[in-house]
Amino acid sequence: MTANVYRFPVQVLFGEGCVRELGAPLATFGKHALLVTGEGPTSRSPAVSVLGSLLEEKGIALSHFHEVRSDPDIETVQRGAAFARERGCDFVIGLGGGSPMDAAKIIGALLANDGDPASWEGVGRVPRRSRPLICIPTTAGTGSEVTSVAVITGGKRRQKMSIVSQNIYPILAAIDPELTYSMPPALTASTGMDALTHAVESYVARRAWEPTRALSLKAVQLIFASLEKACGDGSDAEARRNMCMGSFLAGMAFTSSGLGLSHALAHALGSHCGMAHGVANAILLPHVMRFNLDSCPELYRDVAAAMGLDVSGLPARRAAEAAADAVEELGGALPVPSSLREAGVLEASVETLAAEAFLNTRLRSSNPRDTVLEDLVAVLRAAL
Repeated sequence: MTANVYRFPVQVLFGEGCVRELGAPLATFGKHALLVTGEGPTSRSPAVSVLGSLLEEKGIALSHFHEVRSDPDIETVQRGAAFARERGCDFVIGLGGGSPMDAAKIIGALLANDGDPASWEGVGRVPRRSRPLICIPTTAGTGSEVTSVAVITGGKRRQKMSIVSQNIYPILAAIDPELTYSMPPALTASTGMDALTHAVESYVARRAWEPTRALSLKAVQLIFASLEKACGDGSDAEARRNMCMGSFLAGMAFTSSGLGLSHALAHALGSHCGMAHGVANAILLPHVMRFNLDSCPELYRDVAAAMGLDVSGLPARRAAEAAADAVEELGGALPVPSSLREAGVLEASVETLAAEAFLNTRLRSSNPRDTVLEDLVAVLRAAL
C-alpha cells in the first residue's frame, strides 16, 4: 500500500486589499524584483503601480517583463529569464492569470537551474529550488498561485507540457478579490469553469483522499453558487470573494490529488485549436462526468449535494447524472460556447485531438475510469 501525501508549503495572504500589505514580506526576498505580467491590460493595471510603490518604499528595484501571452511558450520564458539575469533580479513576482503565473514559475526555475525547460516535463525533474516566487492572481480560475504545476508550450510537437515539481511552488501567494472585479463576463465565465473543473476532477481523482476531498467539495459549493452571480455583476463582492476562495481551495486540492480526462483533452484543444483552457473545460466537463460516473457514482453524488441539488432518496447513479446535467446547465447560462462545434472545432480533427490527449498519461492515470483511445474519441464527439 502506498502512503497518501499532502504537502502545502505556500504562505497565503487572502482578502480584499491584501496586495497593499505586501511591502514587509517582499522586503525579505531580495533587492531586485522581476515582475512578470501579460502584455495586455494587466501590464497596466493599478496593481502594478501599487507593487512598484511598495517596492520603492523598501529600497527594492523593479524590472517589468510584460511579454507573456496566453499559453506561454519556452521561448518566452527563456527571454524572461535572460531579461532577469541582465538586470540582476533575485526574486520573481507573477501577476495575472494562469499564463503569467506559470511563466513566472519557469523563469524563477531558470534563474536557479541550467538546461532546457522542455527536459523538465513530467514530475520532479526541476533539479533545484527556483528563486523566491510570489504569485498574485487577477482571475479566479487556475489556482496556479498555490500549485506545484506550470503549463508551457513547446517540445518537438509544440504541445502543452506540464512541469510538476516541488521546486516551483510559490513561496507566497496574495489573493486579493478586488483584483478580479474588472474581469469581463466572458473571462469570468471561462476561468470560473476552469476552477469548477479543478474542483470536480480533483474530488473524483484516483489520488484524492480525505484532506484533498474536503478542499474540493468546499470549492464545488462556493463556485457553483457564485459563478453566475459574478458573471452577472462583476462588482458583487461576495460572489467575487467566493470565486477566489473556491479557485484557491481547488488549487490546493488538485496539486496533490491530480486531475483527469477533461484536462487532458483541454490541453490538446489548446495546443491544436488555440482554444482557451477554461472554455475547453466548460464544454468538456459534463461529458467527462458522464463518461466517468459508473466508476464512482457515490463520489459524484457528493458533488451533486455540494452543488445544492436535492439528491436525497435518489440512487447514486441518478444523482451523478444530475450533477453532470447541472454543470451543463450552468455552462449554458454563461457566456461560453456550449459545444466544441460552436467553438470552431471540426469533426475531422477529433481523432488527432484524441491521440494528443491520449499521450498525456499523467492526467489520464489520475482519471477515475481507465481509458483507451476510442473513449477519448467518443467524449470529443459527444462534446461536438
